Amino acid sequence: MLGYIHHKVRTTPWLGRMVLKSIPNMKWHLRVEPVGSFTVRLREHRMFWLRPALDHEGFMLGALQRLIRREDVVYDVGANIGLYSRFIVQCFHAAHVFAFEPFESNRRLLQENVEAGDCKGHVTVIPCAIGERDGLADFQVDDLTSNTGRLDAVAHGAPSESRRQYGLRPVVTRVPIHRIDTLIESKGIAVPDVVKIDVEGAEAMALRGACHLLSTHKPRLVVELHGAEVSCQVLDMLWRCGYHCYGRLAANDMCVYKEIVPADLEAIAQRYSLSYIAASVNREEVAEPIDDFHPGT
Repeated sequence: MLGYIHHKVRTTPWLGRMVLKSIPNMKWHLRVEPVGSFTVRLREHRMFWLRPALDHEGFMLGALQRLIRREDVVYDVGANIGLYSRFIVQCFHAAHVFAFEPFESNRRLLQENVEAGDCKGHVTVIPCAIGERDGLADFQVDDLTSNTGRLDAVAHGAPSESRRQYGLRPVVTRVPIHRIDTLIESKGIAVPDVVKIDVEGAEAMALRGACHLLSTHKPRLVVELHGAEVSCQVLDMLWRCGYHCYGRLAANDMCVYKEIVPADLEAIAQRYSLSYIAASVNREEVAEPIDDFHPGT
């Protein structure tokens, strides 16, 4: 029943706006196993209590569990409020995480959640977006769920997905933006062993700003993809850098974990044909099917 109500709210803009107004955006403390206490805002992060907290995080967490080695340096690009940073430190035992988050409201909870997980000494929060240039950039705010905010270079003036869904106009703010290569070369940030990227359609931009890192250091990658066009751009860049890219390709009513090769590009026609990839220059690290992460495994 709750799922049906949630669907109606999501697909009926006037009803959604009315329901959202009735939910206070107060802080709420819940438990996410196995990392423990986690702070959300009741309205913005309702996905944490409307469904199990890890329902849509299985592949990303499973891939990170596969690729992170004890004492690795990991970049959490698009850290949001800190769920992945907590898992990377507490469950996958990385030595240090650099958590990149441009939106100030998210960063406040990110810092709080890092401290709640006793991870403060292992996580450095960096207040910027990651892209293909350095400076300032317009950012489309998501003040309804906090997780569909995106660079305006991707949105082209359109509101964040959540605001669009509820029939609301864009809200834009300015945020710092940096290339990963700049941060490593000029700011002295440690070179990563693993990079996780979830940046709402700016994946190719983020990787274009990391060309030197990819061609020279070749970190292992876990990337959430947002659409066919950006998926093809990401794959082309990674192939040219010598990466093997594996993911769950949905085609012909089947979803198969496989190596994505140029012949598959035609099949990546829909937004969700390929939502995630795990990539490495060492095929053996990603070739075995990646199981979703489940607490206790």
